Amino acid sequence: MPIDLGQGWLFELAVLLPPLAAGLLVLVSHLWLGGQVLRRGILFIDLAVAQLAALGSLLARQWLGDGSGAPLLGGLLLAIAGAVIIGQLSERFVEQREAVIGLVYAGAASTLLLVLAADPHAGHRLSSSLNGDILWVNWSDLVPLAGLTALFLGLTRWRCHWLQGRAFYPVFALLVSTSVPLLGVYLVFVTLIAPALVAQLCASRRLAMLVAGVGLALGLWLALWLDWPAGATLVLVLLLLTAVTLVLHRLWQRHSAGASSYSIS
Repeated sequence: MPIDLGQGWLFELAVLLPPLAAGLLVLVSHLWLGGQVLRRGILFIDLAVAQLAALGSLLARQWLGDGSGAPLLGGLLLAIAGAVIIGQLSERFVEQREAVIGLVYAGAASTLLLVLAADPHAGHRLSSSLNGDILWVNWSDLVPLAGLTALFLGLTRWRCHWLQGRAFYPVFALLVSTSVPLLGVYLVFVTLIAPALVAQLCASRRLAMLVAGVGLALGLWLALWLDWPAGATLVLVLLLLTAVTLVLHRLWQRHSAGASSYSIS
C-alpha cells in the first residue's frame, strides 16, 4: 500500500538517502564507463558482465552460503574473468563483437536459470538479480562501492587515459559486479548507457549528471510513495527523462540553427 505522506518527510528522507547515495555512486563511475562503451561500440557488455556477476554470486551463495562475503567475491571473480575473455574476443572478432557479447549474455542467463531450477526461492532470487533491492540498501552496504568509486575517480583524475586500453575490461567488471547486488542488472545497464547518451549527444557531462540525478531521486520517491518495484520504476523514469532531454535538445538545436540563418539573411 502506498506510503501516507502524513507519516512525515523525515521518515521518507531517512529511507531514501541510502539508496539515492547508492545510485549516485554508481552514476559517477558509470557515466565515464558508459562513454567508453559507446566509443568502443560494445553496448551489451554491461548486460553480459552484470549477468555473469549475478551468476557468480548465486553459485557462491549456493556452495559457500551467505556469510564471509562469498556472494560478492563469487560475482567479482566470474565477472572479471568474463570481461577479460570478452575483451580478447572483441579484439579478435571486431565486426562480430556485439554478437559475441550477446552470446555470452545468453549463455550466462541460461546457466543462471538452470542453477535456479531446483531452488524453491528461484523467483525471488531471479527478480532480485534483475531488478535489485535498491530501496532497502543501508549505509553499510555502500562501503565497498564507495571505496572502489573513490579509487576509480582518483586514478582517472591522475591519469585520464589510463583505461583506454585493455585495463578497461577488468576495471569495468569490478565496478559493475559491485553495483549489480545493489541496483540489479537492468538499472545498472540503464545507468551506464542513458547518461552517457545524454553526455555524448548534448555534449555536456553536467547535464547528463543532472538529468540522471533527478531521475534517481524522482524514481525512488515514486517507488516509495506508490509502493512500486524500485528497480523497474527507476529504469522507466530514467528512460523517460533521457528521452525528453534528447528531444528538447534537438528542438533547441533546430531553433538555434533557424535563428542563426534568419539573422544572417
